[in-house]
Amino acid sequence: MIKITDKALSKIIEQKKLMKNDSMKLRVAVMRKDDKYHYAMGFDDNITQEDEIVPIDGIDIIVSSVSKPLASGMTIDYVEIEKDNFNFIFLNPNDPSYVEPKEKK
Repeated sequence: MIKITDKALSKIIEQKKLMKNDSMKLRVAVMRKDDKYHYAMGFDDNITQEDEIVPIDGIDIIVSSVSKPLASGMTIDYVEIEKDNFNFIFLNPNDPSYVEPKEKK
């Protein structure tokens, strides 16, 4: 299952409110290419038979059958990368390059 931190959830909800189409769901994709994981996320209303809709914290997440095992146990967070520069990050223990983050002191 994918987890979403409170900060990420708040930003996702904020972005969803800006959409003019309420039927849009959040698609989360994880792809493996050349032993590297690649991540994508965005709102989508094109749902195929290969997709599964997973409700997480009140948000419907679309995950393809290819992405699902790669995303299992992943956490989506929204953090300050540099001063005043915030972005979504994907913390995925399945990713060979994953390093558990350490808290700043």
